[in-house]
Amino acid sequence: MKRQAFSLTEVLLATTVIAVVASVLAPALPEVRPRPVPRPSRCQTNLKQLWVAMRLYAQDYDETWVGAYAYPNTWGQCPMFTWADLIYPYLYTTRYFACPDLPQRVLVRESGRSHCPPIASLYGVPLGQEPGTPLNPLPFGYLFNESYNYYNQFCNRCVCYEGLDCYHGMTHHSYYDPYYNDTTMDVGVKLSDVEDPTNTIVIADANPNCDRSILASAIASFYSYPRDADVEYDPYGNSYVGVGCYIGGRKMGRVDKRHREGANFLFVDGHTRWLYQTAPNMWTRYAD
Repeated sequence: MKRQAFSLTEVLLATTVIAVVASVLAPALPEVRPRPVPRPSRCQTNLKQLWVAMRLYAQDYDETWVGAYAYPNTWGQCPMFTWADLIYPYLYTTRYFACPDLPQRVLVRESGRSHCPPIASLYGVPLGQEPGTPLNPLPFGYLFNESYNYYNQFCNRCVCYEGLDCYHGMTHHSYYDPYYNDTTMDVGVKLSDVEDPTNTIVIADANPNCDRSILASAIASFYSYPRDADVEYDPYGNSYVGVGCYIGGRKMGRVDKRHREGANFLFVDGHTRWLYQTAPNMWTRYAD
C-alpha cells in the first residue's frame, strides 16, 4: 500500500505547533542547564573527602581516629607530621586540604619538614620540595578539633594537673616519651568513645591568625578549648568571655567564617554543615 505524502498545509501546521512549544519552553531552558557548583558546596565536598580518608585510617588502626600530629623525634625535629600528612596515603592528592574560597591559606614550616626524608618519601617529592615548607607551601584551609583543656572549670572530664589526658575533642591524649621528656604525638579517640557523633566537630574552616590577612601558618589544629573555638561558654555554662580572637566584637577563635559570615564544619558521622555560630557541646566528644 502506497503511503500518501504530507500536504503543504499539514507541514506548515506542524511547524507552527513546534514553534509555539519552543517559545513556551525557551525561558525555562537555562534553568535545566548544568550550573557551576557553589564554592561553599565545593568546600563541603572537600570536607567529605577528608572524612572518607579519616574513616579509612580509623579502619586500619583498630577504629582509632587520626591524631592532630605525630612528631616521633619531638618538636622541631624531622619528621613533623600533621593530621593531613597522616591521611595523605588515603587521598594521594593535597587538593582537598585547600578551601576553594581561600586557596592562598597555606601551611608552612621550615624545621621538622624541610629536607626531611620521611615527608619527602610520603609525598614522593625530592628533598627540599616537601609540601608545607617555604619552598612548597601546602594549601591548607581547615583545622582539626584537638580541644585541649586549659581551664579548671572543665576538669571533671580529665586529670587536669597532668595535662596529657586533658583533651575533649578528637584527640584522646598526648603520648609522653621519657627519652625526650616531651610529648611526641596525639593519640586519636576510639570511635566508640565519641558519645555524640552527629554533633561532634572533626575539622572546620579555619585560620589560626586573628589577623585574617595573614594566610601562612605552621598550625594544623584548634588547640585549646574553648579559646580557639567561636564560643564563649562551655557546656556547663562557665564563661570564657574575652578569651581568644574577636573580630568586630564577635568571637571567632580560629574559626574562619569566610562563607556568607559562617563556616563549614565536618562532623564525626560524616555529614557537613554550614553554621553561622557553633554551640559549646559541638567541640567535645561527649553527649553534653
